[in-house]
Amino acid sequence: MEFIFKIISDDRVGLFLVADGNIVDKVGWKENNNLSQKLLLKIDQILRKNKIGLDKISGCEIISKVPKNWTSCRIAKSTFDSLGIARKFQL
Repeated sequence: MEFIFKIISDDRVGLFLVADGNIVDKVGWKENNNLSQKLLLKIDQILRKNKIGLDKISGCEIISKVPKNWTSCRIAKSTFDSLGIARKFQL
């Protein structure tokens, strides 16, 4: 499974849990310059709802029409990079 984070518009974002090209679960919300506070919470909600651990996530992708140096893109990349580190060091 993998996470896909999509910036839908200037203030709408979505997080998708995908397995074999099919959307397993998704959550969308209005982004009010608080992505750094909400993204980990939304990831945790999807994982708990689907009763899976971080060890089942093989990758993360960001889809956006905005530039990669846009703050939301950078926050999402940093969050997903951190999840990759966490997967390596699970106890």
